[in-house]
Amino acid sequence: MKRIFFSLLTLVLLSCNSTFDSSVPDWPVYLELDLTYEDRALKAIQAYKIYTPANVNQATEKTGFGGVLVYHGLSSTGTDAYYAFDVACPVEHQANVRVEVDADAIYAICPKCGSKYELLNGIGNPVEGPATETLKQYYVDQQGEKLYIRY
Repeated sequence: MKRIFFSLLTLVLLSCNSTFDSSVPDWPVYLELDLTYEDRALKAIQAYKIYTPANVNQATEKTGFGGVLVYHGLSSTGTDAYYAFDVACPVEHQANVRVEVDADAIYAICPKCGSKYELLNGIGNPVEGPATETLKQYYVDQQGEKLYIRY
């Protein structure tokens, strides 16, 4: 009986800790994307685009630590949804070591350590390599044909 009690207590205490500290540093993120104009290619399922300081308005938009990968995938209910991740590899901890999306647009792969992260489900789970944590994820708010991405 004691063993069951302590097991349940441990489970409750562990489940109450919902904070997750990513190894990717916290940097400002703010993007406004227009799905009717410049970013209309994102409307297709499995479409993606990587935003870095080189391809955004640096005066008003911020791209996180390594850059922002915006991905059009599927939600847990099977409907389409937009997701945003930092492209810095959590294993490498460097802004210039960025994951790259594979040819099928299902995985992001780190060119340095070989870690492979699943994109389609919108979580960024590691599926191969030394990675043990997900890609750092950012909040996406869709309002009609506009996406707002922030941290």
